[in-house]
Amino acid sequence: MCPTIMIVEDHEAVRTSLRDWLSAIFPDCIFVEAKSGEEAVDLARAQSPDVVLMDIGLPGMNGIRATRHIKAAASQAQVVMLTIHEAPEYQADAAAAGASAYIVKRRMHTELIPVLARLLSQTPPR
Repeated sequence: MCPTIMIVEDHEAVRTSLRDWLSAIFPDCIFVEAKSGEEAVDLARAQSPDVVLMDIGLPGMNGIRATRHIKAAASQAQVVMLTIHEAPEYQADAAAAGASAYIVKRRMHTELIPVLARLLSQTPPR
């Protein structure tokens, strides 16, 4: 079975462009999307994604809290924080919540693909 990548981003244009970009690079992956932390947690329980791309600034439950819940529900999920927040305290909170990587959106075009390739290579076949 193909690896599943969940994109959690409240801005539809960002979510769509990320999905389009990544699906061209990783055509064997299944992409699912959520626009809030609560929706991401529910989707993670139902879909058991292999990788989650998580924004921090979400309406309702923020991405760090959602990461904690996702790691509790789907411990195999590798969470990559993809955010505008560069402050070290956000990075520390994300790591404490169980995030595997932290990428600032302004560096996403150079950093995201290598991180995703590494995490997907570590994903056991389903």
